[in-house]
Amino acid sequence: MSTRRAPLTLSALAAAALLLSACSAGADDDASAAPPTASAPASASASAAPSPTGTPRPSAPAAAGCTGTGGLAPATAATVDTIDLDGDGVPDRLWLADDGGTRTVGVSTAAGATLTHPVDLAGPAGATAFALRPDPAEPAMVLVSDNRVADLLVVQDCELVAATDTRGEPWQFDQGFAGQGTGVGCVDLDGDGTLDLVGLNLVDDTVTRTLIRVDGTTASAGTSDQVAAGTDAARETARAITCGDRTLSADGVHEPA
Repeated sequence: MSTRRAPLTLSALAAAALLLSACSAGADDDASAAPPTASAPASASASAAPSPTGTPRPSAPAAAGCTGTGGLAPATAATVDTIDLDGDGVPDRLWLADDGGTRTVGVSTAAGATLTHPVDLAGPAGATAFALRPDPAEPAMVLVSDNRVADLLVVQDCELVAATDTRGEPWQFDQGFAGQGTGVGCVDLDGDGTLDLVGLNLVDDTVTRTLIRVDGTTASAGTSDQVAAGTDAARETARAITCGDRTLSADGVHEPA
């Protein structure tokens, strides 16, 4: 007989996400003990780095971003303010729309562009979209989930492009539907000082974290490690989609009913 548990707060989920990011499989693995946040734009990192002579480097010019004249979501769309997705340093808007025949995920940039991609998920709970940029120096991504699987889209050349595996098949994260994974997170798994996109798989009280490399629009699985998930919050995070202190449940957008 199952026991009903009190729902976890968003702050508890965020804390657990950071905890999973900080844990390591071995006692001598300190590289992921204090991962950086993923919210700072790349230009901020460039301006902070000193030159070899000790004088400050000039600030990198901001990217032009994706410009246009149609940067508004459809009137019936569900929208949310989100992170900078086109690299101009200004937050954008993420949205989901359904006109009765076509379901669409879209990004409306601050500079007026509209980036769209069709939604093709069949889960009864509807679709939810979440924007993330684990490494500020790399392109942004959008996950579209129906709570069973999550499609991975990449912002490339001012378009939302579906990521594929090395065989050309659409890349999907399992969220417990096929028994191959339970969630998605952002962890510095390779120890280079920046967050990585990782697939999470919770089995009992252990989470396997697998690095997902995205080269252009091709995704592939890399190295893995395992960490303990000994609390309800940690286990719930391993079943969720998070990136740093941001979560799909708090920072994503849900398909309109």
